[in-house]
Amino acid sequence: MSLGVRCTAVAMATVGLLALSACEPAAVDDTAATENETPAEAISLGDWPIIKERGTIRLARRSWDGFDTLPSQGLSAEQYRHLAERFAKRHGLAVEWILAADMDGLFRAVEEGRADIAVSNITVTEARRERAAFSLTLTRSREWVVGTTEDGVFGVAAHTAYEETLGRHFPHARRAPVPAAADPLDFQTMIEDGVIDATIMDEAAARVVVRTGERVAKLRELPEMLDHAWALRHGNPALKEVLDAYLLQRHLVHGQAAEERRDWPAIVASGRLRMLTLNAPTTYYLWRGELLGFEYELIGAFAAAHDLQLEALVAPSHGELFDWLAAGRGDVIAAGLTPTPERGEQGLRFTRPYLRVRETFVTAGEPIAALADLAGRRLAVNSTTSYARTLAALDAGVAFDVDFVEQQTETILDAVAAGELDATLADSHYAELAATFSPELSLGLALEPERGLAWAVRKENAELHRRLDGFVGEGYRSYEFNVLRNKYFVNQRRMAQQREHRITGEALSPYDHIVRPLAAAADIDWRLVVAQMYQESGFDPYRVSFAGAVGLLQVMPRTAREVGVDPAKLKDPEIGILAGIRYLAWTRQRFPNLPVGEQLWFALAAYNAGPGHVRDGRRLARRLGLDGSLWFDNVEQAMLKLAEPEYARLATYGYVRGTEVAGYVRDIRDRYRAYLDHFRMLDAGSS
Repeated sequence: MSLGVRCTAVAMATVGLLALSACEPAAVDDTAATENETPAEAISLGDWPIIKERGTIRLARRSWDGFDTLPSQGLSAEQYRHLAERFAKRHGLAVEWILAADMDGLFRAVEEGRADIAVSNITVTEARRERAAFSLTLTRSREWVVGTTEDGVFGVAAHTAYEETLGRHFPHARRAPVPAAADPLDFQTMIEDGVIDATIMDEAAARVVVRTGERVAKLRELPEMLDHAWALRHGNPALKEVLDAYLLQRHLVHGQAAEERRDWPAIVASGRLRMLTLNAPTTYYLWRGELLGFEYELIGAFAAAHDLQLEALVAPSHGELFDWLAAGRGDVIAAGLTPTPERGEQGLRFTRPYLRVRETFVTAGEPIAALADLAGRRLAVNSTTSYARTLAALDAGVAFDVDFVEQQTETILDAVAAGELDATLADSHYAELAATFSPELSLGLALEPERGLAWAVRKENAELHRRLDGFVGEGYRSYEFNVLRNKYFVNQRRMAQQREHRITGEALSPYDHIVRPLAAAADIDWRLVVAQMYQESGFDPYRVSFAGAVGLLQVMPRTAREVGVDPAKLKDPEIGILAGIRYLAWTRQRFPNLPVGEQLWFALAAYNAGPGHVRDGRRLARRLGLDGSLWFDNVEQAMLKLAEPEYARLATYGYVRGTEVAGYVRDIRDRYRAYLDHFRMLDAGSS
């Protein structure tokens, strides 16, 4: 039978737009229905035989669940989603995803027969056992009380397990209402702003909030070890039996020890590979709700080839990568390491190189094509990097100057692109990635010899090393490898392909007739959307970005699914514009307490980088003495610093390419103002 996802009508009432029919071929996965749009014939309380006969299993999840995933915690929401889809595939079932706004909505979807299984990180409590049955335990965790004091005002979302915990441990606590969809960063911000004094969180999220929060401390670790599982109806024992058998086979019961030195058999038995990495543009980062990075995708291909889920664990520094591996917190380091004898003596075993790089001269404008071109130039490098040693030993035959700056390579490259520094030296893959985002950069002479980058495991993990080494050997320079390398490191000069559009009358783009009514329905000035559309695609509906964003407003396929749009149709101008406006409206809703005039600037920044990064920027702005409620010259400046490791380490969502975010919003603002001036002149001429 053909596997896929059932087509459904999707309504996005929160955006204020009309429903769009999202009927799709069965091959397209992840179309989702909202609870308000479920037809009567879709209600079913049937057990496993009925589900098998129907050929479709209905899985409920929270809308946007995992979209702003904490990079340091891996992808738990995505892991659950993939696990549920594999369960369906194992039994020859198509998947229909049902969206719920909050945890209570998940339970109601199951209770009312609109869904068969609620797939989420659901804490098992006695009150919830009265509403639903639960699968085998997927993970276990304690809860932490975090904040500034237990004697103040608590904030917990309604209908959550934390509400029950608060009533049990702090029955007389004063409470403040909080949004039902508030996430850990929302609570962190509320504590730092003095809206609440404390809250309760699962340990994994609490650790990140305490580490990155300026005023958030761990106040107490509660004693109960709580189970997390999926929910299903009490009247479906056969479904529970089949589901539990699958979960038991996948060895995902009762979790894994936080620290466990494992070789290949234990990794296969657990069903997951733990990748230790750094939050950086060449390794692993969050972009528009998608986890990206050359290292992340490359080792993800290895994991997928062995039917393993990839779990990414982000260390604060290179040194801690090695400590974490030695302690058993991860299985393999994938962070652009260069093998050295010293690292071998520390107990590391390296694979063969999967990428070879050369130190490359980078300028803005004319490239340094030969050593003779260095005459009279000033090169800026960090004194602690290999680039400083290379330049000190370089016999160029001409005089040039070296300036030592205490900045990271990313920041130096940005300064070169902006004309603030003359030139620098950087590894070729890093330089190529920077040039992809900054067309002003010119890559020049690449020095010999090449250096190999490799993955590292513990010396005793011979079988894991053999498997990784074999994967690199088989895949090195293969078609798949080159596709991935081109995606991240080939300079496409993407802005050079955009066309100039001279405006002479009332028409701003070929798509004004589509934009006007959709923007009006979302209460957004249509001219702002057109300005954004030019920035995103140059009015090219067929454009696809390096990361896979599609269409006039460059919407990621996953985002399209969240807003109820078929990702296969994003190149259709009407569909692509609708998806982009829906997403822009959603990002605007992430900043409800900002001045109306500021909301759209923050929404545009979140459209480009994701709401989590922008909220990190707001928090950092306040730390720097800037205004966290103003974008230009305030949060904008803080975003620039989130590309630097010293600030990214303190951010909940880690690294973000701040120069692109800042430039994106400014360019759209300037183009939008020009459009407004143009229409004012038209109006003046006709009066």
